[in-house]
Amino acid sequence: MPWARWHRGERATHWCHSCVASLGLIEEPIPPEDGLQSPGPLFEWADEQAASPRVRVELVDVGRPLANLLAADPSLIHSLTPSQFEDLICDRLHSMGFEPRKVGKTNQRDGGFDVIFWSRSNVTFPILGAAQVKHHRSVETKEGPRSVREFAGSIAGHPFNAALLVTNTSFTPDAEWFAREHAKLVRLRGFTDIRRWLAENFADTEEWREFPETIEVCPGLVVPIRPRLRVSRNTDDLER
Repeated sequence: MPWARWHRGERATHWCHSCVASLGLIEEPIPPEDGLQSPGPLFEWADEQAASPRVRVELVDVGRPLANLLAADPSLIHSLTPSQFEDLICDRLHSMGFEPRKVGKTNQRDGGFDVIFWSRSNVTFPILGAAQVKHHRSVETKEGPRSVREFAGSIAGHPFNAALLVTNTSFTPDAEWFAREHAKLVRLRGFTDIRRWLAENFADTEEWREFPETIEVCPGLVVPIRPRLRVSRNTDDLER
């Protein structure tokens, strides 16, 4: 009992209904049962709590504040922790219209991908995608072909129809070649791409760079995939 501990010289307190009401933890005091009152006043610890300012705890999404901060100074991306970088990529995927879901925890086994994302709105052909996020402290560190091979192997056998390998630096020529020739589902996105995403530019022609302009479906039959796009030198508008 708190009163017995106090008599032994121990630091103690009690929490009768009146004392709880005096701290502002409840709006109205609750009458004690059977007319019983806890003995003694509030002691030192409870007095400290009563004198302390009331604290409001609020859960916020870390991705949006990070995006706003990094849009002003993209170089700060390299000072993020791996977990913060994953949160940033999730925020950007959400801004693109996807619902992202982190897989497991940072630096733990996750099946080969860090984020799974899918179309948030009702669309004719919804997309289910996976993303692997590679964080580096040094801007000089580039992601090599090994990461592309491992990621391509991880998504094989799963019903993904989109895959992103994202890094806060860049990729080696060998990594880009392997993705282009042997892992066509995997799209590589680096620091330059993230800078566009921070500016809410998700429709840049660079996002089409994996798409061929034509495809030969059989010998002699070539089908155009999309009109050739270019960016005007005088405006930011796309011209056909």
